[in-house]
Amino acid sequence: MFGSVVTALSLRRCFYLSAIVVILSTLMAAVIIVKLSPLESVKCQPHMVTSPVEWSTLSSQGQAGVGDLIIAVHENRSRMQELNEKSYGEMRQKMVQNKVARISNRMRKKIMPLINRNSSIDTNYNVHIFYYPWYRSLEFDKSWKHWNHDYLPNWKKNDKRVFPDGKHKPPDDIGANYYPSLGCYSSRDPQVINLHMKQLKETGVGVVVVSWIPPNAIDSTDSVMSDILDAAHRYSLKVAPHIEPYAGRNPINLIEHLKYLFSEYGKHPALHRIKRETDGAVLPVMYIYDSYVFPSNSWWELLSDRGNLTLRGSEIDAVYMGLLVDTQHKNHIKKSHFDGFYTYFATNGFSFGSSWKNWKDLNKFAEQNELLFIPSVGPGYIDTQVRPWNADNTRHRRHGQYYGYAWSSALNSGATTVSITSFNEWHEGTQIEPARPASNKDFTYLDYEPEGPNLYLNLTKLWVEQFTKKYKNAKPND
Repeated sequence: MFGSVVTALSLRRCFYLSAIVVILSTLMAAVIIVKLSPLESVKCQPHMVTSPVEWSTLSSQGQAGVGDLIIAVHENRSRMQELNEKSYGEMRQKMVQNKVARISNRMRKKIMPLINRNSSIDTNYNVHIFYYPWYRSLEFDKSWKHWNHDYLPNWKKNDKRVFPDGKHKPPDDIGANYYPSLGCYSSRDPQVINLHMKQLKETGVGVVVVSWIPPNAIDSTDSVMSDILDAAHRYSLKVAPHIEPYAGRNPINLIEHLKYLFSEYGKHPALHRIKRETDGAVLPVMYIYDSYVFPSNSWWELLSDRGNLTLRGSEIDAVYMGLLVDTQHKNHIKKSHFDGFYTYFATNGFSFGSSWKNWKDLNKFAEQNELLFIPSVGPGYIDTQVRPWNADNTRHRRHGQYYGYAWSSALNSGATTVSITSFNEWHEGTQIEPARPASNKDFTYLDYEPEGPNLYLNLTKLWVEQFTKKYKNAKPND
């Protein structure tokens, strides 16, 4: 019996030992498979050499091998993700390039034949354009102005990004995203003024709305006003002052500056005059930039017949145009007793007034209240060379398509007078003045290629023709 018990115990021990051997063999085989798998996966790759496996160390290194495999998988996945992102970026860039090429090709085939005609065009005094005479050059004026514009501080207080500061250093580095064909010219140069008026005459634009800052104020533009009026008159163009928000401007001291304007230029034949619809008086046109910063009751004192300081019926009475930016400015314009309003900004969607979709309603509002509505079209917008933090408001030109959409919206709004922002506001990239390719060591300027430097002058001529055809029965107001 004891022998039977011993035999039974021996058999049981043998069974357990056999089971342990089987388990260990199975584990060893699993470790070998895990260790060999990556070797097999790279074996077929060319020029890869693997060191021989030490079978005696597989058991101790099995756990480390699995860890290495996991790390390798993650590294592989990261590399694949980088490759995918790179491929996507390249594919997207190629798609953008193809889209730009298609737009450019369409321009060359459909639009360019229309705008390359040498036919002359009648001047339309219901098309106005904003003009800036504030540029000064080292060669002509002995110092730079505006071409050396500062980088402006970020008005977005929660934006913690770091942007350039200081001034630009012309002539290679200027405060603009495009570079003028004329180079960094002086607005006081009579040859430049003459060329600008000639270019505008050839587009059919009738009224040059000149940025005006009074004498003795910072950045005063008054010194070139006479030369601009004379040059405009030579080309049968008209001029309307665009009164800027100079330091200290308010409705009270504005009266004195208006008296100066009228005494100096009021009798000039190039000063633009139109018939006011409410009373039939033929008066000069005055644009007031940022008019909304003063309350409507202050303007009422000047612009209402019943105001204590009324300009109505006086020697400085005029058709006064206020700036409409937000929807509440409709009420401000009406209460202030402005004669009309304009939208200025060439950035669709930036403000209520600059959004093309609102122009029909704004024109309807103007008609209901006997106001003159002048929507402002523009070729695009980019100001990141003076406001580097403002890229969100960039509106790309798309080889003239953006300009076309703006003009189409103006034509469909019912407005019978249109303004263009701008002829030469280079800081905000709204200019139609010719630009050329240029670069410096840090920056490549945008340009109008492949259509050429005169693209936007030619497109303006095309759209002025369309506008004139639509309103061919409307008489000029001067």
